[in-house]
Amino acid sequence: MGRFTGRIRPAETGDLPAITDIYNQAVRDRIATCDLSDVPVRRRADWLRSHRHPYGVWVAEDDAVRGWVAVSPYDPKPCFHRTATFATYVARESRGTGVGSALRARMIREATERGFHAMVNRVWSNNPGSIALARKFGFQEVGRMPEIVELDGVYIDCLFFQLILDR
Repeated sequence: MGRFTGRIRPAETGDLPAITDIYNQAVRDRIATCDLSDVPVRRRADWLRSHRHPYGVWVAEDDAVRGWVAVSPYDPKPCFHRTATFATYVARESRGTGVGSALRARMIREATERGFHAMVNRVWSNNPGSIALARKFGFQEVGRMPEIVELDGVYIDCLFFQLILDR
C-alpha cells in the first residue's frame, strides 16, 4: 500500500463530475453502494449542498480527484445530533495507494473538531478493502445483518462499524 502525497480539501461544485464518476465506478463494481445504476451529476449537486457544517465533503487530489469522503447525518432525530455516518469512495486506479487512508484520517480529524461523539458506517461483506480500512483506524464491528443486501441476485452481509471519537 502506498502513501498518498496529494492534498485533501473541501469539495466544490466543480468537483461534482469527478465525485460522480468515482461514485458510479462503485455502483458498477457492486462493492459499496445501494444504488444499482449510475447516478447523474445533477443529482449530486443537491447532495453536495446538503452537506453544510457540521457535515462536509472532502476530496483527495493530486493532478486529479482520486477519491472523496462525505460526513452525513446518521439520523435526523435530535438524540443523534452528535453521531454521524460517512462514505468513502476511491477511484479504481487509485485504490491501494493510500487515498482511502488519507481521506479517513481527515474525516476523523474533521468530525472530532466539529464535536461529533461517534461515527458509524455500513460496509458490505464483499468489500475487504473497506473492512481493513475500518479496522486500521480503530473502528469496531458492532453488528452484522446476514444476507440483507441483494446485488445481482446474490445476497451479502451488511456490517456495521463504529468509532467513538472523544475517548
